[in-house]
Amino acid sequence: MAPESTNQQYPLYNTTFSLYRISPLFTSSSLPLNDVALHQHARRFRDILAGEVLRGVRVGLGPEDNVLARVGALHTVTWKLLPEEEAWAVEDETDIGNDDTTISLAINRGMLVTVTYEKMAYRAILLRARQEGRVDETVDSAMGEHDGFQHFPLLLSKMPGPLRETFVDYLSTTFDARVSALRLSSTHLTDTFEKYLSDISIGEDGEVLDVAERSRSLRNVIKETAVFLSFDLPDASASLKTIDIQIAREDLPKIITMGKQIGKQGPGGNPFLDALTIYIKAHLALNIADERVKIVRVACGAFVLGGEGRVKITQPLNAPDGDSPQSRATRRLVNDLISVASGGALSKEDGIS
Repeated sequence: MAPESTNQQYPLYNTTFSLYRISPLFTSSSLPLNDVALHQHARRFRDILAGEVLRGVRVGLGPEDNVLARVGALHTVTWKLLPEEEAWAVEDETDIGNDDTTISLAINRGMLVTVTYEKMAYRAILLRARQEGRVDETVDSAMGEHDGFQHFPLLLSKMPGPLRETFVDYLSTTFDARVSALRLSSTHLTDTFEKYLSDISIGEDGEVLDVAERSRSLRNVIKETAVFLSFDLPDASASLKTIDIQIAREDLPKIITMGKQIGKQGPGGNPFLDALTIYIKAHLALNIADERVKIVRVACGAFVLGGEGRVKITQPLNAPDGDSPQSRATRRLVNDLISVASGGALSKEDGIS
């Protein structure tokens, strides 16, 4: 029996993805990709997974791939455009026979690839870049189209190793693309959390919420917070690898208020990190501002973001008009990840492991 469809939920949410940066896809056409073309790629990729012969060589996954051997028979492979969230419609992702594919990539967020087995469904999402300063608009569709390239800087993968490697090989051989693991710095993790805290504290009218409303938003959206530290200390004891700092939802508004008071006394635009640094130094005699101390993961009710290149985003609470402060904060989080993926060189060391 195939896994239940979860199409009512936007594919980006409530799933832990591994993050990768990807070079532009060469399509040799000035026209944007559409579902007609992507349907053909779905068929070809399915043939590979099913063990068909490609260019005279059998390239399908073999019986030694134990992870996939436990999920049953391959049912379907779909490869389609990913609409913007507000346009996401309830439809059957496993229906590869639907050829109503007139929608252009120019009005979509990216591409969605779903591989459905008897007991499990796996997913990959390729997200497009966006214009600087235009959160709600996709990047100019003319960019890269005249030279035959399509730009999808960020790849989110929820696939086991053998399947992911086969998918990356397909991207490489079909589109002449290179894929590299996306690592995130401690600064990016903390900046993302600070921005998120700030964004959900802005009301529908663009004004900062009052203290009571801001505290309520922090408790309901961020909930409990966990900050994970690791240490770059060659001579340190092997027993001291990480420290987890847990912050109750009732304490978070107090920490933010404390951090803003610190900022008034000197330079500082990171109230959460400023307050946390002082608190940890006072109670644990640990200076987390030291370059040998790394923040490797931030987890809260809204998202989990890891420096190793993993993310899980909770589906935002919707406002009556469909655009809540949390929705805007989440869009910014995703857009920032796309920007990071767009800005760095592809590394040979950071492969698809």
